[in-house]
Amino acid sequence: MIHRTFRTFAPLAAAAWLAAACSPARAQGTVNLAPQAASGATEGVAGPALAARIDAILERPTLRSADWGIEVRDAATGRVLYSRGADRPFIPASNLKLLVTTTAAHHLDPEYRYRTSVYGTGPVRDGVLEGDLVLYGRGDPLISTRYGRAEAGVWEALADSLLARGVRRVAGGVVADDSYFEAEHIRPDWDAYDLRWWYAAPVGALGYDDNSVEVHVAPGPVGAPPRVSWTPHSAYVAVENDAVTVAAGRPATADLERVPGSTRAGIRVYGQVPAGAGADVEFFAVPSGAEYAGTTFREALERKGIAFGRSAVRVVADSMLSPARGATLLAEHGSDPLPRVIGPILLNSQNWIAETLLKTVGREVRGEGSWEAGIAVERDFLNRVVGIDPADLALRDGSGLSGNNRVTPRAFVKLLDYVRRTPAMAVVRQSLPVSGREGSLRARLTDLPGRVVAKTGYIGGVDSLSGWVTTDDGRTVIFSILANRGGPSARMKAGIDDVVRAIAATPEP
Repeated sequence: MIHRTFRTFAPLAAAAWLAAACSPARAQGTVNLAPQAASGATEGVAGPALAARIDAILERPTLRSADWGIEVRDAATGRVLYSRGADRPFIPASNLKLLVTTTAAHHLDPEYRYRTSVYGTGPVRDGVLEGDLVLYGRGDPLISTRYGRAEAGVWEALADSLLARGVRRVAGGVVADDSYFEAEHIRPDWDAYDLRWWYAAPVGALGYDDNSVEVHVAPGPVGAPPRVSWTPHSAYVAVENDAVTVAAGRPATADLERVPGSTRAGIRVYGQVPAGAGADVEFFAVPSGAEYAGTTFREALERKGIAFGRSAVRVVADSMLSPARGATLLAEHGSDPLPRVIGPILLNSQNWIAETLLKTVGREVRGEGSWEAGIAVERDFLNRVVGIDPADLALRDGSGLSGNNRVTPRAFVKLLDYVRRTPAMAVVRQSLPVSGREGSLRARLTDLPGRVVAKTGYIGGVDSLSGWVTTDDGRTVIFSILANRGGPSARMKAGIDDVVRAIAATPEP
């Protein structure tokens, strides 16, 4: 199986308010790249020594077939040190996350917190809520066991609040109210295969555990099914194990798919697992974040002793039909503040949180929790405040998963210059990966420890890195490196890292 695992990182020493973020290391997916004109000769070069070194790297046989977009700029003077296709739009992959996080940092207070509310549609008499319990989401992406909380911890805290209000039984059931955001939960241009996995999980106002199920697959005796386990243990999740353990050395072909016709998280494990192989951990996306949240919420309340007259969870997506209107507020959870949301997006490239944040800024600024509203807020901020040319941007989502996103290297460099100069962007600066130390650069550029601060990016055929580097002579240089139509990702990353080394090592007059 292709590993799609979450990685755990300790709290940042430089930003104590960022708690440990257990999140995916990078965006994944596949895109069909439309043919583009080949890169021309290096243009507008102000630093000939640097230009010669970068051009030599890009002319390697393993790299020359890629389409490269690069801009390198001195942070202090604004002088362009190198430019190659910098004004042409490229598929940015997860470098796109720089846009949503800076937009959020501009519009939202650092103490911004999501609220998830529980309403009762009837009175509480003698311990019985005479009506339904409404779980009303406003997009909190941190209701998860992967951010330092015990399983169902938020749900159990809400259960304790309900018990304190005297609720012991709900005559009706749970209504999962998803209406705060739009009803569109996936982008139509996301790849169909990607929709199975955490990095393309459905994006709504109500979700749980990154809207994915953690599945462990380990070999059993040869000829027998592998050992399969999963969390959470919920009635919403059902796993069919149709895989087989084969002799050591045989091909590993095991994979996961959605059970056809399943309306819940029906997961089928199939293929071969070689004996002696290590356990594989996968994160499989659920079809409905709201129903997932509502079911695990009800189960947590039942474990606390609260009974229900109806076990089925009803999902509401239309705000005009929201049962929360006129209902009584019984309990509420406030999320951790904004830095805890931005941290996993930049440090570890968590797609689902990025998409949720995009809808959040759309709702907060334009009153509509949709991709279109969020992108409109992004464009306005980038054009009006940062000064990026509208022609430099073509945006489809917040994470960079869509292969139809386009951004120029020039735009990234301009945005990163704004991030470095603007006090309100501190949360972005302190959340970026750091070479040899933090996030998705922890194992990259380890020979330049702490000197490269940059956002990584990858989808099929696309690798990117945009940030800044401290040169050998102590200057700060901003760069954006986008490679489209490249070869194997490991090879492209190595080439990108060599370009960064060239920037760091070459002093310019």
